[in-house]
Amino acid sequence: MAKVNFKRPLFEFISIVVAVVLAMALTEWRQNQLNRKLAEKSLQNIIAEIQDNRDDLAIDSAKIAADLRFMKAWITDFEEKSEKNDFSLNFDYSFLNRAALDVAINNQSMTYIDFEINMALAEIYNTQEFYSQKALDVFDAMGELTTSTHHPESAEFLAKVKGFNFQLGLVMGSIRAYMVETEQFLSTYNSEN
Repeated sequence: MAKVNFKRPLFEFISIVVAVVLAMALTEWRQNQLNRKLAEKSLQNIIAEIQDNRDDLAIDSAKIAADLRFMKAWITDFEEKSEKNDFSLNFDYSFLNRAALDVAINNQSMTYIDFEINMALAEIYNTQEFYSQKALDVFDAMGELTTSTHHPESAEFLAKVKGFNFQLGLVMGSIRAYMVETEQFLSTYNSEN
């Protein structure tokens, strides 16, 4: 009876197992590197998007502040029965972009971005959504003003102006909140990239 040598097949088996495990580890490491690079690029795009949105809102906020000052003076003049200017407003609404965030969500790179950054981004985009909703409410209030059958010197018209003023104030508040949140975010995370 011949003696069977198990050392060589055992060595070959162990070599194959080690090679397969090393190949899998290398593939996983490479995929993690690609995912991190994708996450970094996604974060850079989100930061640029936030900055663009801030720039748009800075322009809008100056116009909205002027509208709010005008309405405050108009309401005061109305209530004091002083001579009023004709009522006119120029509300501007910027459509804030969220495409970079949507792409990052779709390509699943958000899972490779730090949890604290994800939380900060959630707050920023929630404030952005609130701004968008309140801006639509302003358009509704503006529509009520323009289609009002009440004379501009009636109490009903004054009530509509006050409602519009309230809605516009909410928009201005959401802009201020967005500016504060994004300023903190950009000062913390923009320098890291």
